[in-house]
Amino acid sequence: MRKVIILFSLIILTVSLSGCLSTQVAQIDQLAEIINEHLNAGDKYFNQAALSTNQYSYYDAQQQCNNATAQYNMAKTSAQEALIYSKNIENEVYIDYLQITLQEVDAKLNATNELQLAIPLFMNNDTTTANEHVDLANQYMETSLKYQTQREDIVKENPTKFKS
Repeated sequence: MRKVIILFSLIILTVSLSGCLSTQVAQIDQLAEIINEHLNAGDKYFNQAALSTNQYSYYDAQQQCNNATAQYNMAKTSAQEALIYSKNIENEVYIDYLQITLQEVDAKLNATNELQLAIPLFMNNDTTTANEHVDLANQYMETSLKYQTQREDIVKENPTKFKS
């Protein structure tokens, strides 16, 4: 009788653990979609901010930078949450993917910050300093594209782990 109880307990434990793992993977999948939505929205706002800056619509550019920052921060929060789930299930593919995602988001936040710093300088006709910030923004965005490529490579190399 004791062996049956131990066996039954082990089966219940195994089933519950596998359920937790699949639940955490489902959470990671769901968060990955949310992260990508926020990144795409942030990129649109950033690009609009750059266009508005070039068209001397500085108020609009500032608003679009604020929106981009908000979207990137939401992506970062979701990526941090997904990284916790990945560490809980000890899945190196997800961990690497999400760490790279966080680096990408940080680069985009830095780019947006640099553009935000440039806008008032353009308004005050300090184009030299403003252009230095724009150059830094471009460098950060180029860096973010490298991280994005690394993320895409991880997805291509591990098609069973990522939803299409």
